[in-house]
Formats: sequence, structure tokens, C-alpha cells
Amino acid sequence: MAPTLAVLTLRYVERPVRYSIPLRRSASRSLVLGSAVTTVAVSAALVLPMFVPASVGQGRPAPAAMVEPSGAVITDPLTDAMTRIAAAVTASAARHDVPSNLTPPLSEAATDKPAVFVNGCVRSWRETGVPECSAGDTASATTVALVGDSHAAMWQPGMEPVAEQRHWRLVTMAKITCPLQDVGIISPYLGREYTECQTWRGEVLRRLRAERPKLVVLDMSRRYGADFGFTAYDRAWLASLKTLVAQLRSTTGARVLVLGPVPDPHSVVPVCLSGHLTDTRDCTPARPTAVNTTGSAAEAEAVRSAGGHYADLSELFCTDAVCPVIIGNDLVFRD
Repeated sequence: MAPTLAVLTLRYVERPVRYSIPLRRSASRSLVLGSAVTTVAVSAALVLPMFVPASVGQGRPAPAAMVEPSGAVITDPLTDAMTRIAAAVTASAARHDVPSNLTPPLSEAATDKPAVFVNGCVRSWRETGVPECSAGDTASATTVALVGDSHAAMWQPGMEPVAEQRHWRLVTMAKITCPLQDVGIISPYLGREYTECQTWRGEVLRRLRAERPKLVVLDMSRRYGADFGFTAYDRAWLASLKTLVAQLRSTTGARVLVLGPVPDPHSVVPVCLSGHLTDTRDCTPARPTAVNTTGSAAEAEAVRSAGGHYADLSELFCTDAVCPVIIGNDLVFRD
């Protein structure tokens, strides 16, 4: 499998500084984060239905995405990875049935949660505190921090094996529906001011100042709307993101990589596919619908103006026209 996050870090982290001597010992110098494009995209703004019809695709088995071509000669890791990702996404967009070897099966998608979501590392609505959630080489002096809401935590399974390989200590700090930016927030689920989120943000920032990671990888859902007291991509969102990146850089000394949003399918994908086993086009969003290009561009400008790096992820999930919800034989979205 091609490491999708390797593409991000080659493009946005390693190459801009690979010839900078003071940064050559930085953890983010060659961040090859092994997450396939089939990363489960966890939405923080929908309550996942706990029951999905037990449907099995009838289509012919699909090849796994990102299989290394036989006899391939790799001249440039970034170009090679991007080429193979684009080929996998394009091939998947042209297919309109659910493969019989879909992984995970639709009947298991709702409960297909990695350990980070069930072991206390991702704090629930009423929980605060920042537990010790370290992976990789936990004795290493080189720390990489993965921080944000559930959309940040979804990258942890892809980052962990590379942290082991590179001898990094990977620390995950995440909380449901709680972006790290300093925006006033209401919880529509609790029906009140989300004080637990505000408390947790302060705890995370204190922890980061103490940890002094080499790299902070920041991500969050963009489905926040007016019922949270703010809206993703609005003026307050962009201003707080810029302030946060500058604050993290100045108080921790870390480099900061903000991950752009994954496409928004505007549906509960496993449920939709269960009703469209032979033609998935009703479940496949058009790229202009799934990707807020204007919002991502505004975020990128805010992050870069504060000295951070920004990764637009849309090309890893979409063709120019659509964002397929199955890539290879892998279900891309859980909710």
C-alpha cells in the first residue's frame, strides 16, 4: 500500500526543509506516515447509527488499492505515490457496484473502530484530561503530537507503524467534537456550553508546552455549524486557526502541519451503500459538493501566514469529478 501520509509530509514537511541543516534532526524531516488512502474518515458531527443492514456486495472482487506494480522502478517517492493514488481513485470512480470482498463488510462498518477510539485516548463529551496515549517508540526523545477532534484521531493507525519504524514517540490528544482552536463552543449533544471542551483545550496546550514535540499534526472536522456557536471556515474559525498555529510554534518550538478536510459525502455511507449494492452512484458525492475549495484555500492562507504547513487532502480521495466512497476494495467512510 502506498503511504498516503508520506505524500503529505514529503510535499509539505520534508522537501521545504530537507536542505536546512538545523532541521535535519527534526522528527518531521521525513515523515512517512503509513496510512493508505482507505483511511476510515470519522465524522464528528453525526451520531453513527449502531445498526447497518447486513448487506454483502454482489460485485466481482476488487483489487486492493495501491498495490505496488510488479517490477516498478521508483525514481521519486512523492511522484510515484501520487501517481498510484490517482490511478486507484480513478479506477474506483469508474466502478459502480459494491465488491463482494469489501473491507470492512457493510454489516461491520459501524463498529469498525481502531483502538484509539475505545481505549480512552479519544475523550468523550464529558471527559477532560489528557491521558498518556503514546505509541511507536515510547522511550524515544523525539515526540510527534497528533492533536484535535475525532478527525485527528482517525489518522493514528496510519501514523503508528511509521513511528515504530522511525523510532518516534507518537502522542495522540483528541476529544470528540472539540477542535483545538479557541472558539466559543456549544455542544448540541449536551444542550449547553461545552465547558469540557474549553477545559480540555487548556490541558492540551499545557501538555504540548511541557512535551515540546518536534512536530504537531493538527486536524479537525469541518462539519461544525451554527448549532456549535460558530461555523467552519467562518471569520472566527480562520482567525483562531491562524492564532493557534502561531501559538503552537512559539510556545513549543514545533513545526505545525494542519491537515485539510477529507471529502464530506453528506450521507451515512454504509447505510447508503446497503441500499445501492449494484449502483453506488447515488452514494458518491460530486467533488464540488464534497470539497469546500474556497474554505480550504482560506485555511491554507491562514496557516501559512502563521508559519505552518497545510495539506490539501482532496486529491488523495477524489478525481476531478467525484469522490468515490469505495477505493479498491476498501470502504473509505464509516460515518
